[in-house]
Amino acid sequence: MWKIKFFGAVSMFKFEASYPEGLCPGWSVIVKGETSSSANMFEINFLCNAGDQIAFHFNPRFSDSKIICNSFLSSHWGPEEVTDTFPLKAKEPFQIEIYSDPDYFHVSIDENKILQYKHRQKQLSAITKLQVVNDVRISSMEITKRSLY
Repeated sequence: MWKIKFFGAVSMFKFEASYPEGLCPGWSVIVKGETSSSANMFEINFLCNAGDQIAFHFNPRFSDSKIICNSFLSSHWGPEEVTDTFPLKAKEPFQIEIYSDPDYFHVSIDENKILQYKHRQKQLSAITKLQVVNDVRISSMEITKRSLY
C-alpha cells in the first residue's frame, strides 16, 4: 500500500515520492504548505513510469491568478485546461487535496472543490511517481488510499 506521510517544513525546488505498483482509483494526495512572498508558480505532477510522461500537471500561476492543468503524453503536451478560480495567496498556508476516481482527478483547495480533470492516461497503474516542484514550502504531505465516493 502506498501510504506516505511527510511532516516538517522544507523549502524546496523538488520533492518526489515513488510507488512502483501505480496509482489506482481511490488514491488521495494531501499537500499542506505555503509559497514565498515572491512566488510565481509551483507544480504538482503525477508522473508515469515510462519516460518523461506526465499524467496530470497541476500548475497554479500567481502572476495570472489561474490554475493550468495538462498532460504530457507521447512527447506532446495536450490542450491546457484553465481554471480562473484561484483561492491561493502568496505567503499564506494552503491545503491541496487531489483525489483520483476511475474517471477524474478531483482537486480541492482548503476543502473547497475547484476543478476536476479527466484522466488522459487511461492506465492509472502506469502513474508511479508524485512530484512537487518550484517555489513552495511543504509542511506536510500524505498519500493514502481511501474508499471511492
